[in-house]
Amino acid sequence: MLALAIFTLTYLLIAVQRLPFLHLNRPAAALLGAVAMVVAGVLPLDAAYRAIDLDVLVFLLGVMLLIGHLESGGFFEWTAAWLLRRIRSRRQLLAAVVVGSGLLSAFFVNDTICLMLTPVLVAATATLGLRPAPYLIGLAMGANVGSLLAFTGNPQNMLIGLWSGIHFGRFMLTMLPVVAGALGITCAVLLLWYRGELAGELVPPGRAELPVVDRRLVGTALLLFSGAVLGWLAGGSLPLVAIGAGTLMLVLARRDPTEALARIEWSLLLFFAALFVVMRGLESSGAVEHISQLGIRFVGGRSSLETAAAVSGVMLALSNLISNVPAVLLWRNVVPALPEPGFVWTLLAMSATFAGNLLLIGSMANLIVAERAEARGVRLGYWEYARVGVPVTLLTTAWGCVALAVLR
Repeated sequence: MLALAIFTLTYLLIAVQRLPFLHLNRPAAALLGAVAMVVAGVLPLDAAYRAIDLDVLVFLLGVMLLIGHLESGGFFEWTAAWLLRRIRSRRQLLAAVVVGSGLLSAFFVNDTICLMLTPVLVAATATLGLRPAPYLIGLAMGANVGSLLAFTGNPQNMLIGLWSGIHFGRFMLTMLPVVAGALGITCAVLLLWYRGELAGELVPPGRAELPVVDRRLVGTALLLFSGAVLGWLAGGSLPLVAIGAGTLMLVLARRDPTEALARIEWSLLLFFAALFVVMRGLESSGAVEHISQLGIRFVGGRSSLETAAAVSGVMLALSNLISNVPAVLLWRNVVPALPEPGFVWTLLAMSATFAGNLLLIGSMANLIVAERAEARGVRLGYWEYARVGVPVTLLTTAWGCVALAVLR
């Protein structure tokens, strides 16, 4: 009972984050829960250490090292400016933001894309005399949807990639039609909802200047990232290939690594490590076994489409209550016991990712866009986001269920 109480309180703090008398972000709330599990005697300290999945942390660290050097070299700002120079209408701009952020997020993590492109988009819309909200919403939603394409797209995909045993290339091929259709749906809903604001050409077009980019640094990082992707496609270990490429980047960069290391999301690594400890404490209470049995009865024995609808419904609710990463963690022990675990893993990845578009607080990528924009004087409204996010989420999730059930 003590473990269950600590778990419940931890996830409540993760979901709410800030109470009037307590200000904790997600990593801090998870750390509080992990320490409480040890201090309360639910887990001995050595068991807490063993609970941490180092494969996940090493994989994340390797990918972040490569992305950090791309950020230092100005790659993302240059890419955004390059796209903006080629846009001639407001509709084209919104579609380019959705599709462009989606493609970048597939390989460079959706949180990173939103972090880097939000200031660029705020500045560009101000220069062009446009209201920024539709384009910022498009950035967040496109980044969320596109991040489903590969294991490198978002944190929950990384977990699924390491636990499912699904080949990197097979996962991409499975998700390609799902993501392509979902990006199309996202564009269509946004273009329809904001059709009044999107009429007309951009005057004058092509105002964005290309920023300075460190060609050698960016070229080296892209080459190593391409090599890592090839390594994963060849069946190489996800964490070993990632950390090998990331470490080699530190050597080949031939510069002080302080800036690249500072860009690593250490708080995200802490969040994952602490959550593993909290979940191991919950396992000791027998609650996880109970959840597993409920999941097996809930999903097992259904048709493919019924299974897809059931899993997606649960993940839509859980992802918006406790966030998508903790929601996937809850299913870690459930999925391997199901009749078709590979199919269910892909359903989890799809539904947890698309659920992030439901509300402004649905994913970290959304919050990054909102916070970075507000710091520059642009407020993204909760209800404005929800009015678009609800239909986008429901339509893309329905499409994902049908596509995965038919193509499995």
